[in-house]
Amino acid sequence: MTRLADIGAGFAGATILVVGGRGGVGSAVVDQALALDARVVSASRRGIVDWDAPTSGTMSEARLDLEDAASISAFAEAIRRKLGAIDILVLAGGTSRQTPLETLDDATIDTVFATNAIGPLRLIRDLSPMLKAGVDPVIVNISSVAARTGLGSNIAYGGAKAAMDAMLLALAKALAPLVRTVSIAPSALETPFAAGRGPEFIARTIAVTPLGRLASLEEVATAVLLAARGLSFTTGAVIPVDGGRSL
Repeated sequence: MTRLADIGAGFAGATILVVGGRGGVGSAVVDQALALDARVVSASRRGIVDWDAPTSGTMSEARLDLEDAASISAFAEAIRRKLGAIDILVLAGGTSRQTPLETLDDATIDTVFATNAIGPLRLIRDLSPMLKAGVDPVIVNISSVAARTGLGSNIAYGGAKAAMDAMLLALAKALAPLVRTVSIAPSALETPFAAGRGPEFIARTIAVTPLGRLASLEEVATAVLLAARGLSFTTGAVIPVDGGRSL
């Protein structure tokens, strides 16, 4: 059983892999995890291939392309050799772009599904031995309210997020009792991406959000870390962090 007073201590020395660690939510998770003395690997396309294992309170940047099966396989092998185990896997590497159905091209569909669902599933499969070797291991996925409402940057995005939520539910059963899975589902966030959708979009979103504002990156990152170490008896769940937007 996890006590509130013990949550912070649960990160000291823990090995945390943040996929999409240079993105908005991912970078906020990295910052908070480092402040809690975790050893962090931030994985993205802009990382490096020959990275060193981090120590407590430090971060290494590793290269990972979720659209490339060979990159995923090579990355998982590097994790096995350099770390041996993962305690917390955060999946925050999904991408998207604002477009209606009429201009939703094949390349966008492929990228959205590859980075939000297919690539993460391949990565979990390849990392599962390292997760099972971890301490209180958990997978925390960044989902979206779009998976439930059908209202997102594009139709493929909502579909990919819903697919990943379904797979995290199945993985909660397949990896039990050793590994937990949790999805965190925010609505629109205070990010340049949301701002780029225009002031009318922001105003409409706030108007239909009971708490009357957008979520901050820090709020979502905090939810990720609380799910990882505070909700020790929760698995297979989707937790909204959307100000009531999905109600």
